[in-house]
Amino acid sequence: MHLDLHAPSAYHDASGQLRGMDVELVSAIMQAAGCQIRWHVTPMTGARIVKSLQDGEIDLMIRASKNPDRERFACFSQPYRQEVVGLFARTRSDLPDELGLADALRLGLRMIGPASGWYGIEFEQYRNRFKQQKRYTAYPDAQVGTELLFATPSRGDLVLIDADLFYHFVGPDRIMDIRLASPQLHVTPAHLMASQQTVNLATMAALNKAIRRLQQSGELQRLEQSYRPKVLSEQLAKQAKLGATPTIR
Repeated sequence: MHLDLHAPSAYHDASGQLRGMDVELVSAIMQAAGCQIRWHVTPMTGARIVKSLQDGEIDLMIRASKNPDRERFACFSQPYRQEVVGLFARTRSDLPDELGLADALRLGLRMIGPASGWYGIEFEQYRNRFKQQKRYTAYPDAQVGTELLFATPSRGDLVLIDADLFYHFVGPDRIMDIRLASPQLHVTPAHLMASQQTVNLATMAALNKAIRRLQQSGELQRLEQSYRPKVLSEQLAKQAKLGATPTIR
């Protein structure tokens, strides 16, 4: 299984052991399913990870989004956690208090966003339009995306990014210098994505059974929350209380 080494998802601790939200979640699922796991931690781009899985060079990847193109060569587990994506800006930027992708395009703003990966059809359409207007700076991973926003001069007015990773890389010294540009976080289910060439249906059934059991016991939710930044947990709780529909419009 491939791991991107970015805290809080996955990282080496001081003793060299793998730790992190996805490390613990997936380890618990594999143990419950009676599966052995070998981590693949060689750095790769998102596109390369997907191609390696398609070719059967790796068996599974974490935190995957399901779409019809991927379903041609991959199987997906039941969701095992939430993936949270936010649209962020610098606090001191001269921008409206609330923005969406349509607003950003209309105002001629520059977008920092992922180089690859599936974030829904709406974002895919906007990403193409920003690229066509040469106002899109792509980042290969969340650490680079965070630093592009803080660069002098900044490479974009807004960044669309995994919120768990973004808050980690912003750190406590810069937390007051960022804000949510869009009032709502985009919350989507994260799956384990498996190569159809190397992972059989019996294994997928065992993984799904383990996920259901660990969700019913509350273990997966407990592990997820133990790594989620406090500020993000509070934003998600507020959004849930308001009954807001997750969106990045």
